Order: sequence, then C-alpha cells, then structure tokens
Amino acid sequence: MNDGSALLLLLIAALALLWLFVWGPQAKQVRAERERDTAKAQAAKERLDAEKRARREAERSRLEAEREALLKKIRTSAPDFILKARLEFEREYKSKGGEGIFGQEMSPLVCFGYRVGKTAGRTENERRSILEYAMAADYDTTLPFLPASYRNEWGTPLSATRFNRIHQHLKNMADLRDGRRNFEFAVAHWRADASWFHKEQRPRVDRYHGMYAPSSGTQRIGR
Repeated sequence: MNDGSALLLLLIAALALLWLFVWGPQAKQVRAERERDTAKAQAAKERLDAEKRARREAERSRLEAEREALLKKIRTSAPDFILKARLEFEREYKSKGGEGIFGQEMSPLVCFGYRVGKTAGRTENERRSILEYAMAADYDTTLPFLPASYRNEWGTPLSATRFNRIHQHLKNMADLRDGRRNFEFAVAHWRADASWFHKEQRPRVDRYHGMYAPSSGTQRIGR
C-alpha cells in the first residue's frame, strides 16, 4: 500500500468516526428538535382551532337563545286583531275549500289581516305590526290549514327566505298596481311598507343568518 492509499484510508476512517460520534448525533438531535417544534406547532394550532370552535359554538348558542327570546316576545305580544284576522281567514279558507284563495295578492300577510288602501286599509302601525309578526310566526303552527308546500316556500322565522319572500311580495304588489286608477294609496302603502320592512327586518336577518354552517339550501338575503 502506498502512502496515498494509506492517507485516503485514514481520511475515510476519520470521517466515519466524525459521523459516528459528532455529526451523526448532531443530525439526530436536529431532527428530534425539528420534530418537537413541529409537534408543538401542531398542538398549538389544534389548541387555537379548538378555542375558535368553542367560541363559535358559544356565540351560536348565545344567538340561538337571543333569537328564541325575540321570537317568543313578538309572538306572545301580537295584537288581538292579528289573531282575530287569522281565525277569520281560516274560516273563509275552509268554507271555500281553498278555492280562489291563491291569487296574486295571497300571502301569509293576508292571513294575518294585512290590507292597504285609503278605504279598507289598515293603519300604518297595524300593517307594520303584521309585517313583524309575519316574520316571526311559525307557519306550521299558526297556518296549519294551508298546504305544507306553500308554507315551506316562505321559509322559517327570521330566515333569509322569509325576508326575501315578504319583501318581494310587497314590491311586486306595488309594481302590479302602479299607475292604475284608484290604487294610488295602496301603491304608496306597499312601497312605504317594503322600505320600512327592509330597514327594520334586514338587520335582524343578518344577525341570525350566519348562525348555521352554509349549505346548498342557504339563500342569499335580497338587497
């Protein structure tokens, strides 16, 4: 063996010893530290995610309780004329077997006594009490005589669907009668009520709209 080969063997042996006793343990320590740091970061992330979920659940529970309290307040304080109108409508509906009821003007508002116009229309306060009640009422309970498919079209209390249907109904009625003789007061009432309804009810719908996870059945709130 010549001197060059011996020197190469010594160098290889030295490198092997360095790896075995110095570099290897250092690399192992670095990997262990990296794994510990990764585990800590993952644990911290999971902890933060759990805290966020807990806060969301707490907020959702608070909003649900708040929403239920609001619904109860509106339902239990409904003026007598709304309940009386509902009973009268139910009697008329059943006497006719539902025939001729579902025209352009039909809506749950009519069931609760909503009327506009100079002669037979209700006062502004009465109309708006009806609109508020119509947003909060459980139609399965208050209007069980109507077809379930029709009730479902109007959505659940304080929902985007309920808001959109009522708001659009008011605007549609105004548009259908706009420009017709003797409908000036009615059109003005519909438009004023639609504007009031959007201003007063939209914030409530926005507040409770995000309580539940988005789904394919979630409807956007109309502008």
